[in-house]
Amino acid sequence: MYHDMNQIWSLIIVPSLYRKRFKHRKKQPEIKKKIKIDYKKVIFIIVLIFLMIFFKQFRKAVLYVFFILITGYITYYSKLYHLPIDVSPLFFLEIVITRYYGIKYTLLFILIAYFGPKMLAGHAANWMSYAFIAVSIIANIVAVYLPNMGIQTLGYLTSVIQYIGGIFITMTMKPFYFAAADGIANVTNNLLYFLIFSEFIVLLF
Repeated sequence: MYHDMNQIWSLIIVPSLYRKRFKHRKKQPEIKKKIKIDYKKVIFIIVLIFLMIFFKQFRKAVLYVFFILITGYITYYSKLYHLPIDVSPLFFLEIVITRYYGIKYTLLFILIAYFGPKMLAGHAANWMSYAFIAVSIIANIVAVYLPNMGIQTLGYLTSVIQYIGGIFITMTMKPFYFAAADGIANVTNNLLYFLIFSEFIVLLF
């Protein structure tokens, strides 16, 4: 009798244990799938962290190169397609660079981001180009002597100085009212850059 009872229990317990083991084995591949690492996301996160650290360490250098690239790109296509007004952030970034880097970096910026792309687009620099750049440099020198003025206010002031200087240059070929009208679009462009981006620039530096 005892022997028969053991046989009965073995018939009940053993298959149930086998089924549990079988289910456990069947679920193992699913567990492996759940813990599978997405290496693309890991690499992206690592690269992003590296770029953030790099930008933090070399922020000013990275921004300076970016300023040159964006201004050079806009200047090149403006000259290539003969746009009647200057839509580039050239003067805006001149003042920014003078404030945060120094005027010698502004001169280098003008050389690389303005004269370089202009010549690549097939426009030779004439006396008027040099005259307008000279006026811009005078405005930047004014910026050097106003280090405590807010960048936006400084931008408005130097934009007006550049505009007035541009009128005198243009008056060598046109009457005053035509010379004044010609510069309206350019000074408006500069004022808009200072109005829209000044606070963002302050945050960057």
